[in-house]
Amino acid sequence: MTSRVLCDTNVLVSAFIAGGPPSRVIEAAIDGRIDLVLADPVLGELERVLTVKLGVEPERVRELRTLLIDLASKRVDVPMQAPEAITGDPDDDVILACAVVAGVELVVSGDRRHLLPVGEHRGVRIVTPQALLAELAGE
Repeated sequence: MTSRVLCDTNVLVSAFIAGGPPSRVIEAAIDGRIDLVLADPVLGELERVLTVKLGVEPERVRELRTLLIDLASKRVDVPMQAPEAITGDPDDDVILACAVVAGVELVVSGDRRHLLPVGEHRGVRIVTPQALLAELAGE
C-alpha cells in the first residue's frame, strides 16, 4: 500500500535547495512509492521562502510549483474551522489540520521544535524524511 504523505515547508525547501533525504522523498513521490498530498498553505509558504528569503528566480519558483501540483494526488486548503492548538505554532497547527482533513497517514517534517515532538495527531504520524525513507526501504 502506498502511504499518503504531506510534506511541510521545511522538507520542500530543503528538497529543492539542498538535496539529501528531503529530495529523496520527492523522488519517492515521482516513483509512485508515496502518494504526495499538497497543502495550499505549505505551497504558499514555499513560494514565499524561495522568493523572498532565498532569492530564487520567480520563473524557477513557478516551475517548482507546477512540478508539485502535477505530482500531488490531492490538494487541500486550510480547513474552515480554526485548527486545534497542538504544536505551539499556529502555522504548524494549520499543517496538522490539513493533514487530518486530507486523510494522510504521515506528515514529513524537519521541524524538531514544533511538529516532530507531537509524534502523532488523530492518526497522522509525524516523521522525519530519514524515517520515511527507512520505512520505504524496509517494505
